[in-house]
Amino acid sequence: MLNRLRFNWKAQTAHGLHSPFVFALYTEVIDPIYQKSPQDIESALIHGIGNYLKLAEGQLHVVDLNQVNESMLPDIEALFQDSANLIICLHPHAGTHSNEFWRRLYQNPAVIHSIELFEMGILSLRPTAPKQHFWLKKS
Repeated sequence: MLNRLRFNWKAQTAHGLHSPFVFALYTEVIDPIYQKSPQDIESALIHGIGNYLKLAEGQLHVVDLNQVNESMLPDIEALFQDSANLIICLHPHAGTHSNEFWRRLYQNPAVIHSIELFEMGILSLRPTAPKQHFWLKKS
């Protein structure tokens, strides 16, 4: 509950987004899915983001941070070698470990845009702009 309150305090909507990539992703995919409130929001967001970005086979990676342990982090970080990859991290706020793993991943220098939704985090590696971290919520 406290994590949700902290997140909502920092999170924003489309207003004030200065990244064209994040603004388009939010206004054309994320917020419309939030507005529909589907039963399985995680799945809807994953499929919506993948379809919108037209990612090739093997470029969209989904990691459940509830299932990750310290020994798995090098394998996840190996995905950062290909800037075409997009990594979606489920449950970044589920507990102390998932919170810490999420923080370590988005702070990696290879990550250009990190987008934090409460349900998931999105890591973009495409070098299109300076490194930025965004907290986004339903408008």
